[in-house]
Amino acid sequence: MKANPIIISLTSYAERINVVHLVVESLKKQTYQVDKIVLWLDETELSRRQLPQALAALEDELFEVRFCPNYKSYKKLVPSLMAFPDAHIITFDDDIIIPANVVEAFVNAHIAHPKAIVASRGRVIKRGEKGLFASYSEWPLVKNDATLSAPFAIMPIGYGGVFYPVGSLHADVIQFDVFSDIAQNADDIWFKAMAMLNGTETVLLARKYSEKFKLIENTQETALYLTTNVEDRNVKVFNAILQAYPELSDIIRSNDFMQVMGDGHYLAQAINQPKLFENAKEAADFYRDCALKMESVDLSLAMSLMQKARVFRPKGSMILKKIAQYKSQLIKS
Repeated sequence: MKANPIIISLTSYAERINVVHLVVESLKKQTYQVDKIVLWLDETELSRRQLPQALAALEDELFEVRFCPNYKSYKKLVPSLMAFPDAHIITFDDDIIIPANVVEAFVNAHIAHPKAIVASRGRVIKRGEKGLFASYSEWPLVKNDATLSAPFAIMPIGYGGVFYPVGSLHADVIQFDVFSDIAQNADDIWFKAMAMLNGTETVLLARKYSEKFKLIENTQETALYLTTNVEDRNVKVFNAILQAYPELSDIIRSNDFMQVMGDGHYLAQAINQPKLFENAKEAADFYRDCALKMESVDLSLAMSLMQKARVFRPKGSMILKKIAQYKSQLIKS
C-alpha cells in the first residue's frame, strides 16, 4: 500500500510577501524531502503577477504557490486539508527560517507515534478553579529536553511547526462559517479543539530542534500574536468553542486531561520546577499519575514524584499507601 504523501503548508500576506521566499528556501533545504511545499495566498489580496521574482523563481515540482479564499490565519492549514485529504501536513509560519533537520525530526516522531500530532513548541493547558481554563498567560510554555506526549493537555504553538497526520482532526476543522464566527484568527485554539474532539494525542519534540529557529528581521510589526490574545481572548475563544461542542467539557473535566508523559530524565527535572498548578488537586493528580507510570521503570523516581504529590495532598490515602510501598521496596532492593 502506498504511503500517504507529506505536504508542507504555509501562508503569507502582502506585508511579508517580499521575505517569505527565505522561509521557502529553508524548507527546500531540509535533510528530509517532503512530497510538496505549498504557499497559500489570499486570492482577493494578491495575484500571480504580484509575486516577487525571488519567490516566483522558487516554483518547481517541489514548491508551488496557490490561491484560495480569504481564510485569514487558517490559510496555513485549511486549504491544504481540502486540497490534499490523503496527505500528512506540516505547517510552518512565514517569518521563521527553519533549521535543516526539523522536518526530519517531525517525520521520525511521526513514525514513532503515527496517530499523534507532533509539535516543536507547546504550552500546557491549565484548568482554573472558577472556570474551565486559567488565564492563557498561566499556561506554561514547555521547555523540555526530551520528547513529551499528552492525550489532551499540550497545545501546539503554530509558529514552531506542527505535523498533522491524516485523520487527526475532527471533520468540522474546515467549516469556515463556524471557525470564522467563534474562533476568528485563533487558529491554534481551533485546531487544538478539533484534535481533542478526535481524541488525538500531542507529541512535543525536544527543545533542541526549535532552539535555532531564526526570526526574519522586520517582520513583527504586523504579527498576528500582537492582537490575537488581547484581554485573554484565547481563553474566551476556547470557551466559545466549548459552547458549540459541549462534549469537549467532559474531556476537560476528566481525570486524564492533565496527564503528561515523558521519560524519567525529564520527569526528574519537572520535580524541581516552579509550581505549575494553582489548583492543589490538579498538582497532586499530576505527580501521582506520573509516579504510577514510573514505578515499574524507576522506583526512586516514582518515590520522588509520589512525595511531591503528598505536598499537595498530605492526607491522600492512596499516595500515603504508595509511599510506604515504595519505601519498603527500596529498602529491600
